[in-house]
Amino acid sequence: MCGIAGIWRRQGDVREEEVAMMLATMKHRGPDDEGRFVDRDLALGMRRLAIQDVAGGHQPYRSESGQIVAIFNGEIYNYPELAHRVQSHGHRLSSRTDGEVLVHLYEMEGPDFVKRLRGMFAIALWDRTQKRLLLARDHLGQKPLYLFESGNTLSFASELKAFYCLPDFSGAYDPSFLSTYLAHRFVPAPDTLVRGVKKLLPGEVVIFESQGPAKRWTYWQPEIAAAARTESFEDLADELDELLKETVTAHLASDVPLGVFLSGGLDSSLLAALASLPSSVPMKAWVAHFPRRHPNYNETEWAAEVARRFHLSLRTIDVEWSLSPERLRELAYVLDEPMADPTVLPLDGVARAASEEQTVMLSGEGADEIFAGYQGYGEPSSLRSLRRLPATLRRLWRDQGWPGSGAVGRSLVPMAARYRGVGFTFDRVQQEKLLRPEYRLPDRPLAVARYWGEVGMLPELQAMQGFDVRWFLADDVLHKADRIGMHHHLEIRVPYCDYRIVEFAMALSPQFRRTHKVDKRILRYVASRHLPSAIVSRPKQGFPTPLTDLLNGPLRPWVHEVLTDPSSEIRHWLLPDQVTALLSQIAPGKTAISRQVYAVVMLELWAQEMKARRIPLTPHRSRTRSVAFRSDSKGQGVPVGPVD
Repeated sequence: MCGIAGIWRRQGDVREEEVAMMLATMKHRGPDDEGRFVDRDLALGMRRLAIQDVAGGHQPYRSESGQIVAIFNGEIYNYPELAHRVQSHGHRLSSRTDGEVLVHLYEMEGPDFVKRLRGMFAIALWDRTQKRLLLARDHLGQKPLYLFESGNTLSFASELKAFYCLPDFSGAYDPSFLSTYLAHRFVPAPDTLVRGVKKLLPGEVVIFESQGPAKRWTYWQPEIAAAARTESFEDLADELDELLKETVTAHLASDVPLGVFLSGGLDSSLLAALASLPSSVPMKAWVAHFPRRHPNYNETEWAAEVARRFHLSLRTIDVEWSLSPERLRELAYVLDEPMADPTVLPLDGVARAASEEQTVMLSGEGADEIFAGYQGYGEPSSLRSLRRLPATLRRLWRDQGWPGSGAVGRSLVPMAARYRGVGFTFDRVQQEKLLRPEYRLPDRPLAVARYWGEVGMLPELQAMQGFDVRWFLADDVLHKADRIGMHHHLEIRVPYCDYRIVEFAMALSPQFRRTHKVDKRILRYVASRHLPSAIVSRPKQGFPTPLTDLLNGPLRPWVHEVLTDPSSEIRHWLLPDQVTALLSQIAPGKTAISRQVYAVVMLELWAQEMKARRIPLTPHRSRTRSVAFRSDSKGQGVPVGPVD
């Protein structure tokens, strides 16, 4: 696990200190080692968090001939199989680290080697013979990769903030995606809110060569419209049970301490149960805890029950201390992009505590998107009876504001026209009211609009899940897991996001995904074989965050000050009187308003942090393999001198 960065020029040399400065901004992603490679028109670099073969496994990786060089961020879970494959073709491996197989697989199979990988990864590979740079991202987008092109220069990095040290990077905002952010609470890939910066899509490969345009293609995407499998429910459950066991076992490979995040809910409890099966040593589990004044946000009793049953050593972490203005400002910087998911708050608290004892953590993220667990996924079923009524009657009902008019109004609009994901924040009317006129743009970027044009005739549940698996999962759920984990020198692994599990789930018929009353139907059935019935039958609670309590209580004065400050960044984009009106609506029980205020706060804090980063770091010249670092005020590494 690490952070990677690189610079490639079609014409002109690249200096090693350029990539050294980029790596300095990402020392938190890899405190254990640094490696670089320079080849006139290309420089590659990485920071390493050592997980496997701690003493060995240095990057960059090189082929025996030295003509293929690669850097890599992530974990390859089918490494043993791939190692055997490359060795059987005569290649030598000098370490036990999983990424070393990449250069040899490329020699054997060319760019299609990525199809053989099972894991989470962002890869940069340089073919010195062909003068070809290949970049690739894993199937689900668990590991990030940002691209910035300026003239004849391409820069890439695991985090967007790495570009701020480049002399040709302005860091200018791109407000054309403000509507998109307000609607989705993130900006879907490949776009960002920074001009000139794009994200590589999940499952995408791009090749840059000295002549001609870049070549890009998608080697994998979730098959949203896959034909439903015809096996019986029991047979499919058997298959899923075995697939989950095998996947979780593969995710346990580690030479450093490994634990599990445990909420006591279905997903994390099943994960903990399966992870404990092959282990003879008690595993540590970590649960976030809120004080008694937040009675609806405490799952520690359920987590304790699971821990007792599977002999886990449970650590209970009081995370309220981390929900302060200072922590929110830091998180706005850590997250790299504006992202308004409040579950990042308890995740940050428990990850910070876990990192004191662990280096790798398993997380149940992804199960809700993949197995249809969110409450909103039940809406197509709940609206079915309303849609039997004549449209004229429903329009009258909606216009008169009679009881239930909200649901009636939604029944009149196809899901393809109104769905913005489970993280939905501001609807179109609310966006238009809040934004300055020049920024009232479509809230669906091109890639997302194209998706909804293609899936409009699918069953609505499939279309909703398809969007969330393709974008919400990568750009919200997995984004926060990567940034929070790496900020605390912690690798967070998400077994449910194995692409084979996704392929299995996307091929299930809707009634096996959920019914009107039962969500995650097949996953709950499999869980019933391993967990107490009380855990299996628990309604979904999600990662608890008392956001409304916080914004209506201790954070309220500070939030008001931040958003009404005459020098605030958002005043360039949002109407100040509408921001003030939004703040005035904060009240107990108004969850939707709290989410909207939080989205605006995180946008403002992110803009402030990025503005402060526009001053480039002083270039550092070194011919050594590694550099020494000091920490700046945010704990980021700044190069100060060479290490012999």
